[in-house]
Amino acid sequence: MLQAAVLAKRGERHTLESSVGKLYASEAASRICNRVLQIHGGYGYTRDIPVERFWRDARLCEIGEGSSEVQRIIISRTLLKATEAATAKG
Repeated sequence: MLQAAVLAKRGERHTLESSVGKLYASEAASRICNRVLQIHGGYGYTRDIPVERFWRDARLCEIGEGSSEVQRIIISRTLLKATEAATAKG
């Protein structure tokens, strides 16, 4: 994420870095929240503790502003273009 922010501040292209950062962060948050829910059991789904809200927020990160699948497509296309450009140069 830091690399994406640096590139954005410079006005440079940061598609790959942003997509990798979003994919990693959203999936890490989701994995962590799922583990926390397992620890708390059914109580984790109640609104008595913030775990339920964290889980909803993490799930939204996987869906909002480009799903994880869309991020994977963006990453693969960007890497493919870079590979093709490197191959064309010789």
